[in-house]
Amino acid sequence: MGCASVETLVDAPLRTLACVRTDVGAGNGGQGRILLSDACVGWARTAGYVTAVADDGEIQLRSEIGAPTRYYIRRRGLDRLELTQADDGGDEYPVLFVAAVEVLERYLVGGLFADDIREDLDLPSLELPWGSADLCAGFELSEMVRGYRTLKRADGTPIAAAPDPYLSVLALVPLSHYLQWSVTDLKRSFLHPSGAPLLRHGRYSSP
Repeated sequence: MGCASVETLVDAPLRTLACVRTDVGAGNGGQGRILLSDACVGWARTAGYVTAVADDGEIQLRSEIGAPTRYYIRRRGLDRLELTQADDGGDEYPVLFVAAVEVLERYLVGGLFADDIREDLDLPSLELPWGSADLCAGFELSEMVRGYRTLKRADGTPIAAAPDPYLSVLALVPLSHYLQWSVTDLKRSFLHPSGAPLLRHGRYSSP
């Protein structure tokens, strides 16, 4: 994959989640396709992923570079979206549940595609703080419940959930900070050698 300029790239099953409304498919009473923004789809394409949408609205993200990695985005009820990863044998494993497509996009931009794009641009790997003490102010993490950990706002509103005691923290702590930034600013951060403005001196910053 050819290296584009930074400027071009920038411009270019948890019950607790069931109570949270989502804007996905809002134009069709919540029953329509899952809609990812052009900015998110373009970022995926930059990372070497093509996007395919099935008749039922399911989205597949398939890598065209290296291993044939595939991710699927599906609706689980009106108010939840599920991101899964498929292995070479066709088995799927849950990665993330979210209550809104905007949350999913922040994860896709920062948690899924950023490392591949930085590697392609020969940028150094970013060490994102991910310990429980690094959680963004205004958020909290639940204990593991039925195999999942949930990221909540301080008022108890669930935002996202991930499996595995270790991997869930690795995903949800950075996500709590991604949610403070626009997709454009996140993209700019992951195209910056030291991760600014998301990171400053190796620690999370605020907008």
